[in-house]
Amino acid sequence: MRLLDEIVELVPGERCRARRRTHADDFFFQGHFPGSPVVPAVVLAAFGPCKFPAAAGPGQALDVDARVAGRLGGLYKVEGEVRADGALVATGAVTLADAPRR
Repeated sequence: MRLLDEIVELVPGERCRARRRTHADDFFFQGHFPGSPVVPAVVLAAFGPCKFPAAAGPGQALDVDARVAGRLGGLYKVEGEVRADGALVATGAVTLADAPRR
């Protein structure tokens, strides 16, 4: 599924900034929560251990910033955050492995 509208900035191997504007009819608002919709945490952060200090709702611009925080061999630690109209709504980190290409 495509959850980004645009890549704002990309520095391969270092960082990426992306953006998405939420809409009231986005599939993830259905049933989450009727009368007071919020973007589900699983949509906000594809990272590992995450914190969600605030909620995001319909019509807000989600700005995603991710950066490579460290490397060890083929392992990469990526840290990121999501802001909704400038307010921090998610932070987290994940470790990824570089898979061999065939």
